[in-house]
Amino acid sequence: MSEMSRRTVLQAGAWAIPAVAVAIAAPAAAASGAVPSLTITGIAPLSFRDQYELSVKVDDVPPDSGLLIGRVTWTPSGGITIGSPTFVPDSSGNARVVLTQFTPGVLYVFTASLFLAGGTITTTYPYTF
Repeated sequence: MSEMSRRTVLQAGAWAIPAVAVAIAAPAAAASGAVPSLTITGIAPLSFRDQYELSVKVDDVPPDSGLLIGRVTWTPSGGITIGSPTFVPDSSGNARVVLTQFTPGVLYVFTASLFLAGGTITTTYPYTF
């Protein structure tokens, strides 16, 4: 077996230190990252007849996510899912969707979905007109 020189040991150590630093930093960065969230903050009537505005809020989106696009669907009580208007949150994470023609007294469940590189996040909001 040949002897290792001091230079060889130092070179091997120099390569090992960055690898250890990367291995330690990656889980720390992942653990500190916030999880994106999506919330339907409410539905409000507009001044036009039978029109409502659904408000959406997106928080903690990673800065490298690019253009965010979401959609809204709704399901009346005992009915089928309809609608799919899209929304694009502004720089503050707010978006609005105009809704129209809902039956008064019927419970609807609204579902907002936001499409991210790592998957889709969704939220629901029950509302009776």
